[in-house]
Amino acid sequence: MDTTVTSSFNSRYFARAICGAAFFVWCTGYMLYHCLRGDFAHPAQAYGLTALLCGSVWVYYYFFSKSWQRVVVAETGITVFRAFKKPITIPYADITHIGTSRTRGSGGSGALAQSFYIEFNNDQSVSFNEAWYDNYDKLTMTIYLHKFGPGHGRERYLARH
Repeated sequence: MDTTVTSSFNSRYFARAICGAAFFVWCTGYMLYHCLRGDFAHPAQAYGLTALLCGSVWVYYYFFSKSWQRVVVAETGITVFRAFKKPITIPYADITHIGTSRTRGSGGSGALAQSFYIEFNNDQSVSFNEAWYDNYDKLTMTIYLHKFGPGHGRERYLARH
């Protein structure tokens, strides 16, 4: 078993997300530019739309920034490096619950996406989605093996799939 596993970002997911962010920023900039020039016949509606686009950029950034996390699984614990925040180090002894959940995926495909979550210190949690990483199965498998030891059953499941 590898002693340290580092997450590997899924390039297609991030390319789509960055293109979406660039589109929102471009639309906001376009509207702001034309509002400041006074090119619209109804400036109040244009300012309202520009404010809506600014809010959309903020919401998009908020949700997309949650996926900007690098996960390093070592023998001593899990370290999660998050965007613009301090890294979190989780010793295996502090983990109170590990689980997965399936949710409806985005993009209109209707596919189910699996999220892996870790609860620790009874009031904190960290989660990551399988769409964010190319080595999602290896990350989760390594966490299970370090927390519960071999024979937990997860490795047999992954060997079949």
